[in-house]
Amino acid sequence: YISTAMAWSLCMGDEAKKISFSKLFMYRHIGDMLSAFNPTSIVAGESLKTVILKKEGVENSYGVSSIFLHRVLIILASVLMVVVSIIYLTLGYTVNNGSGLFFLLIIIGLAILIGFVVLRFMVHPKLYIGMTVLKLKNKTGWKFLTDKFLQSVFEMNRVTSVYFSENKVKFLLAFLLCVLNKIFISAEFYVILNIMGMDIMLIEAVAAEMGVMLFRTIGTFIPAQIGVEEYGNKVMLNVIGITSSEVWLVVSLMRRVRQLFWLIIAGLYTIIISRDLKLKIEK
Repeated sequence: YISTAMAWSLCMGDEAKKISFSKLFMYRHIGDMLSAFNPTSIVAGESLKTVILKKEGVENSYGVSSIFLHRVLIILASVLMVVVSIIYLTLGYTVNNGSGLFFLLIIIGLAILIGFVVLRFMVHPKLYIGMTVLKLKNKTGWKFLTDKFLQSVFEMNRVTSVYFSENKVKFLLAFLLCVLNKIFISAEFYVILNIMGMDIMLIEAVAAEMGVMLFRTIGTFIPAQIGVEEYGNKVMLNVIGITSSEVWLVVSLMRRVRQLFWLIIAGLYTIIISRDLKLKIEK
């Protein structure tokens, strides 16, 4: 949680000076918890972050751009860790199978290529995101693509492009912190299973967590991904060689207890924020 909050702070550039890190940590945590437990997922969580940042005096374009950039970095970090997991889970097969190794190299190459294209598309000085939305508006005539919305997209794209050109080191650090966040999250599997006497490596825990993450993504529309995450736990534990139903049950319960704990913390943070910013958060 701290690592991803630090990454978000780096994405805000100089605007981050307007907010203390402790407050930024609370805002990020509340938004992410809302995303996890709300059927609209990241739409609700990121919208709330935007409102809170505006209340704190952060310029709207910079606030939206930092949230957008942070989300993209999280996605790219997730893709990287998924690729690493695929490499680990298929390594034994590919060593003895030349065609399998060739196929794996293609996957890695495509993942790197897609990540590079997405990044360049997002931060290119020609503002490709804004131009794409403009062309979409001209071709479709969709009413929700208003001039005000289009102006906001161009401004967000411009701020993101300027940030990347002026803060390449911060951008790289933010990405590394997002990767570190994924490793820390995966450590939950590692700690729980080792406490239970299951001798697993950290890379196996990473592979399991990334697999569960894919299941959660599929079940995004389900509040808290109830049932979907538990099934993902079962599948990925089997993948890393743990087939005990008792172990699966304990792991699933402990992970849910952790989520419940941080949900309660998010509720306390919400009370503090509502009092300080006079922001009413409706259910």
